[in-house]
Amino acid sequence: MTTIPPARAVRERPKDGLWAGLWRSRVAYFYILPTFLFLAYFAYYPVYLALSGAFTNWDGFLQRDFVGLENFRRAFSDPVLGIAAKNNLIWMAFGLVLSVVPAFLVAELIFHLRSSRGQRAYRTLFIAPIIIPALVQILLWTYFYRGDGLINQLLDSVGLDRLNQLWLSDPDIALYSLIFMGFPWINAFNMLILYTGLQGIPGEVLEAAKLDGATGLRRIFRIDLPLVLPQLSLILLLEVIAFLQNLLTPRVMTNGGPGYSTTVPALQMYQAAIDYGEFGYSMALSVLLFLVVVALSLLARFIAARQEARRG
Repeated sequence: MTTIPPARAVRERPKDGLWAGLWRSRVAYFYILPTFLFLAYFAYYPVYLALSGAFTNWDGFLQRDFVGLENFRRAFSDPVLGIAAKNNLIWMAFGLVLSVVPAFLVAELIFHLRSSRGQRAYRTLFIAPIIIPALVQILLWTYFYRGDGLINQLLDSVGLDRLNQLWLSDPDIALYSLIFMGFPWINAFNMLILYTGLQGIPGEVLEAAKLDGATGLRRIFRIDLPLVLPQLSLILLLEVIAFLQNLLTPRVMTNGGPGYSTTVPALQMYQAAIDYGEFGYSMALSVLLFLVVVALSLLARFIAARQEARRG
């Protein structure tokens, strides 16, 4: 019978330093170097330009003159920015409801279809509009809102011609015309996220809820909504960021008019640089928007962390 010799103490290999580890993996880093270069030039360098340019007076061509915090003082005293921020808050308040509620209702209806084939068919039906570029949809709704456009023609055809409006030319309704475009307001991306969240609900939970009589609206409010709360939190955060960066719709449809009734901060930032050549002031506005987005993101993470702690 042979005996196994006692294991010898294995001498630990000394850890490599940072530069030694980089040199050993130099081939791998060489292959991903182009990605880092493109990322640095097209992502981080513009951020550096915006941060440094926010403290200058620059027209986009001549040498930049350092002006300190003057651009930020101007921003906080700019009445147009106050109007734009108010418009953005109104747009965000209505837009969040339109972005979440219809998408959640459609996700609920599709999820509770008995046929899996029917679920796939309806998912495809609601996702199909994603292939249409956003600019095409905006131009289409611009035609709908014209004085001789589809909306006024439909009102004429049902005898409601007294309700005809110049939808994009009236300062009292122009903003709301932009907000409520896109009927029936079903965001396919949000619908998919919520549908995936509903699919993640364990079947035994749904069965237990059914036995307890939690059906219909009671099931939605007591079971579905609490269990898809992480998906809802993600959607709300993404939508808030999207509304803060909202530029294309007001730029194409109204260019902020009539007056400043549809101006939002992102559009004012664009106009300051492109239309008026005030690149320094535009960069200051971009920095303020960036800080707002970061603050909201941190707030959302804090709230999500507290919810997870309560569940744990």
